[in-house]
Amino acid sequence: MIWDLIVLVFYFLVVFYFGFHFAKKNQKEEDFYLAKKEIHWVFLLLSLVATETSSLTFLSIPSLSYKGDFRFLEIAMGYIIGRTIVALYLLPSYFSGNTISVYEYVGNRFGKSPQKTLSFVFTISRLLGDGIRLYVSSLPIAFLLERMGFSISPELLGIIALTILSIVTIIYSVFGGFRAIVFTDVLQWIIYIFGGVFALVLILSQLGGTTLMDTLQKLDSIGKWKVFVFDYNQTGDNSYFILFAILGGAFISIGSHGTDLMLVQRVIATKNLLSGQKILIGSGIVVFFQFLLFLCIGSLLYVFYDGKSIPADKVFSHFIISEVPSPFLGILVAAILASAMSTLSSTINSLSLTWARDWDMDKWFSPRVLSLFFGVLLFFASLIPYFLVETWEKGILEMGLTIFSYTLGPSVAVFFLAKGKRDLPISGRVFSLFFILSILITLAMGIGWKLSFTLLVPIGFVTLYGLVTIARLIKKI
Repeated sequence: MIWDLIVLVFYFLVVFYFGFHFAKKNQKEEDFYLAKKEIHWVFLLLSLVATETSSLTFLSIPSLSYKGDFRFLEIAMGYIIGRTIVALYLLPSYFSGNTISVYEYVGNRFGKSPQKTLSFVFTISRLLGDGIRLYVSSLPIAFLLERMGFSISPELLGIIALTILSIVTIIYSVFGGFRAIVFTDVLQWIIYIFGGVFALVLILSQLGGTTLMDTLQKLDSIGKWKVFVFDYNQTGDNSYFILFAILGGAFISIGSHGTDLMLVQRVIATKNLLSGQKILIGSGIVVFFQFLLFLCIGSLLYVFYDGKSIPADKVFSHFIISEVPSPFLGILVAAILASAMSTLSSTINSLSLTWARDWDMDKWFSPRVLSLFFGVLLFFASLIPYFLVETWEKGILEMGLTIFSYTLGPSVAVFFLAKGKRDLPISGRVFSLFFILSILITLAMGIGWKLSFTLLVPIGFVTLYGLVTIARLIKKI
C-alpha cells in the first residue's frame, strides 16, 4: 500500500508543478482563459478528449457492457456526426469575431439577456453534472482508504476523498490557468489510457486457463458483442433504438461541443478555423475508440466475475481495489483521478470565464478569485449524489447525461437561430423566457412520459424552435 501512496503523491506533485510553472504567464485575462491561442491544435484535441472523458467514462462505461452489450457505440457514432455538423456549420461563426466566451456571440446577435440566461443555465447544469463526476471519482479513493484500515463510515470516507481531490484540482486550476490545464489534461489523458489498457491486459491474464478465443466465443454466445438495436420496444426503454441513439448522440454532441462553453473553449483557443475543425472531428474519433476500450473492459469483467452479485456501476472500482497489486493500484487510481481532474479543472476555468465576461464580474474580481469561488461551489455540488444515488433508477453515467440533455436541446436551438440571418420576432427578454420555458417543457415531458435521454435533446431543440415560429406567425397576423 505504501507504494500506491507514493505513486499518488508523485502524481499530485507533477500536477502542482504544471500549475505553478505556468502561473507567471497568466498576467492578462486572455492568457488565463485562452493562453493567447498559442497552444498547438493536437494538444487542444487531447485536452478536449480528456475534459469530456471524466471519471464517468473510466468507471461507468464498463458497467454498460458488464450488464448489457456494446450498444453505447451507437451514441458514439452520433457523436462523430454531431461534431462534424458543428465544425462545418457553427464553428465558422465563432472564429469570425473576437469573442472569448461563446455566449458573447449570442449576446452580439440577440442582446445581453439571452447571453446571461445561457450562461446561468450552463452554470447550473455544469455544477450538477460535474458534481456527479466528482462524486464518482471519489469512490476508488474511498475504497483505497477503507483498504488501508480506516474504520469510519463509507460516507465519511467519500467526503474525505472528495475534499482531497477538490483541494488539489482547485490549486493548480487557480494558479496555472488555461495553459496549465491543457498540458495537465494531456498528461492525464496519457495516464488514464495507459490505465485502461493495463486493466484490459490484467483482466485477460487473470482469466485462468481460459484462452482469448474461448472468452470471445463465450461473449458472443450470450450476445455481449451486440452494437445495433433494431427492435423498437413498445413498452420499455428505447434509448438505444438505433435511430434514437444515433440521432440523440448527434444532438448531444452538437449541444455539448457547439454550445457548452467548457468544451468550445478548447476549440476557439486554437489559431484558426481549420485547426478548430481538426480538433472537433478528430476528438470524436478518439472518443469512439476510448468507448470501445472501456466497453471491452466491462465485457471481460462479466466473464471474470462469472455472475457474482456486484453492482454494475461499482464493478470496475471493485476490481481495481481488490485485484490490482501494488504499485499498479496506485497507477490505476491515479488514472481515475486524471480522468476526473481534467474535467473538474476545465469546469472551474470555464465557469470563471463565463461569469467574468458574460456577467462582467471581471470588473470586480480577478480570474483567480472567480476560479477559487467556483472550485469550492463545485465541491459542495459533489455532495448532492449522496442523497440521490440509492433511489435513482438509471446508472450513474446515464444520470449525468440526462441532466445535460434537458438543457442542451434549447441551447442548440439558440445557436442555430443566432446563426440564421433572420432577427427574432420578440425581445431578448421574452426570448430568454422562451428558452427557460422550453427547458421546463422538456423536463416535464421527459419525467412525465419517461422518455429516453437520447430523445431529450431533439425535443428541447424542436420546442424552442416551435415557440419562436409561433411568435413569428402571431407577429404577422
